[in-house]
Amino acid sequence: MAIGFDENDDYYDISDAAELTLPDGDWCIAVWTYVDDNTGTTYQYLISTNALNANNSFNLFLGEAAQVTDANKWGFNVEDGDGTNPGTIFAGATGADSTWRLIVAQRNTGAAAGQEFELWFCEVGGVASKENTATDADFAAINGGDWDIGRRADGDADRYYGSIAAEVFKGDFALTQAQIEALAAGLPIKTMAKQLGYTLDAYLPMWEADATLLDYSNSGNNGTRNSAPTTETHPPICTPVKRRRMG
Repeated sequence: MAIGFDENDDYYDISDAAELTLPDGDWCIAVWTYVDDNTGTTYQYLISTNALNANNSFNLFLGEAAQVTDANKWGFNVEDGDGTNPGTIFAGATGADSTWRLIVAQRNTGAAAGQEFELWFCEVGGVASKENTATDADFAAINGGDWDIGRRADGDADRYYGSIAAEVFKGDFALTQAQIEALAAGLPIKTMAKQLGYTLDAYLPMWEADATLLDYSNSGNNGTRNSAPTTETHPPICTPVKRRRMG
């Protein structure tokens, strides 16, 4: 199952915690989403830790269909505690096309020069595609602030999400293309993390739109429901894949 947001006042809030810091090193934030309503002229925010271009901010958002420069484009923007910002990374048009996609926004310090920040997309069982943005040598940690799922964290009335999402997770590691494709093929992130020795700092499957969105990473970073998001259907992409291991 998954959770549907109404683009009006639905969202979940996760209180600030040490595990949610994005370190001065590798990290990734991932979510499955199904965009079925992208009308409008602004942006819809799916995951946010602060206002856009604010210190200690991470924002994952979608340009609405009538947005002048970024229509139907997913992007993410980060700014560290010192105000360093490498710029927004936008992907190609993957907007209101009613397709489930795994989106991974990450920092990969082992990437080629100038390609440290990565935005990955993969459809169910598909081939992952990647966009890069330039590296900023002075970029440090992003530390502080609640996480919001379903709106921009400053509460701007025009920045709520209006579609379906599931399977949010965060870890201090960067995923490879093969690992992203394995997740899209059905390998659960907890199974992958165990196989590779990764630690999940937050894992919220979003099975039901309950008052408390439980964190199954054992870190206790639960989300609190605001307004009335709904429980929606979700493809069976979170079932174990037999004999599949990641090397």
